[in-house]
Amino acid sequence: MLFNKSGYYFIVLLALAVIGFWGSYFSKSFSGINHYIHIHVIAMLLWIGLLITQAFLIRHKKRYLHRTIGKLSYVLVPVLVVSLVLLAHNQITIHDYGISYSRLYILFLQLSLLAIFVIAYVLAIIYRKSPSHHARYMISTSLTLIDPAVARIPLNLPSLPFSYQVLTFTLTDIILLILIIIERKQTKGREVFPIMLAIFLFFQTFNLTWSDSKTWDNFSLWFANLPLT
Repeated sequence: MLFNKSGYYFIVLLALAVIGFWGSYFSKSFSGINHYIHIHVIAMLLWIGLLITQAFLIRHKKRYLHRTIGKLSYVLVPVLVVSLVLLAHNQITIHDYGISYSRLYILFLQLSLLAIFVIAYVLAIIYRKSPSHHARYMISTSLTLIDPAVARIPLNLPSLPFSYQVLTFTLTDIILLILIIIERKQTKGREVFPIMLAIFLFFQTFNLTWSDSKTWDNFSLWFANLPLT
């Protein structure tokens, strides 16, 4: 499968993110928004911008420039990771009874998507000399943005007999399944998307079943009490 048009996919993803976060961020007065949110949004926009730039550089065979600019990710990814950890920590409120279930769930969602992002990025760097693997793992990092973006789009859906999260998780999994089907005849790199689908399913299952466990409750309380923000 050729990924010379992946830059357009990343542009669509950027548009979805802007639409999804329009009501809660982009349409607001920035002066009234928590600075941890600003830092994380800037880091994420820079990451999407980097993906778009890199995709079009490869499309136009600017491989040297692609490799040079790609080294910026060695700085940007740690900043992105720290920004989300600090944002997640700052958003927690400790009550007399502990932490509310909604926050426990969101914290697990934030950290699990971050874990998937880091796994995909690290594998992309490990396989940076194999374009077929590297490109697919980089695309996989972008799939972690689908849930937070789509979940915030005001779709006005009727009451569902299951968690709305199931819809956004399923959308991500369907995209991976489509990529797997399209790639079934590829000889190089076709194992990447099945691996990433397994990783997504692993964290998604835990997100829907384990975020209300006593173990996670204890971890979240410990995390919340750290002097981070």
